[in-house]
Amino acid sequence: MSSSQLSSAAVTSQPPVPYAAETISLARTARSFPTREVLTRIVTAEQQRLKQEQMLWRVAGAFLGACLGQSDGFDAGDIFLGMGLSGLAGMGHEVMSHEQRQFLEQCRSLWTIGANSPTDLAARLGPARARILVYNRGWDCPVILSHHQGSRGDALVQLGAAHQFARGFRDHQSLEVMQRHFNTQELQVLQQQLYPDASAADYIRRIHPLTAAQALELDPSAKAFLPHTEPVLIESNAGRGLGYRLPIPVHSDF
Repeated sequence: MSSSQLSSAAVTSQPPVPYAAETISLARTARSFPTREVLTRIVTAEQQRLKQEQMLWRVAGAFLGACLGQSDGFDAGDIFLGMGLSGLAGMGHEVMSHEQRQFLEQCRSLWTIGANSPTDLAARLGPARARILVYNRGWDCPVILSHHQGSRGDALVQLGAAHQFARGFRDHQSLEVMQRHFNTQELQVLQQQLYPDASAADYIRRIHPLTAAQALELDPSAKAFLPHTEPVLIESNAGRGLGYRLPIPVHSDF
């Protein structure tokens, strides 16, 4: 058997990559978690809720003032100063980030833009440029990564379902806020959208494209990803590996 036949036989006999087609389809079409939309929905609704509570306190305060104010000097405004509702209700409109942070902490939604959120990762690592699939023999399926480029270089972040990594679904109080402002069907959709796993973020040296022939020479399992993706070589401190690049869908940020 000739060397070309041996090479062909090796490619043919290569064990199939489990769920390759499904993962490629997911990487090509899945939506990233819509942080801006979720944050806007929560903040708008929470501001309205606090305004309604403030109005109730004003009504109650006026009533108590009418009943008690003449006899014991009760000031209907005291109840607002004690609860701080008036200031809290307006924090979402403040420009200062410290004020915004306090408001989001109050309504258990700081996770949307806080540490390890998609917004935080984009600020630290740079904007996402592409999605990349990687696979090692023995894995249950390929893994989807987000490729970021920033002032410190290239970085890769693993993506998974939001219910796995987003604190809004893992923290009981944050989830209660989500359930208050999104119906069951909306939550089910949000839970399945792509979300970064900040614990699986790594800087790499560089990424450069390969031809299909070069990719197959390095790893015959590349056949499972071609021609639907662009093969790339990923170089990091841990070594080199193959990846398969796809554009980020127009409806997504990463």
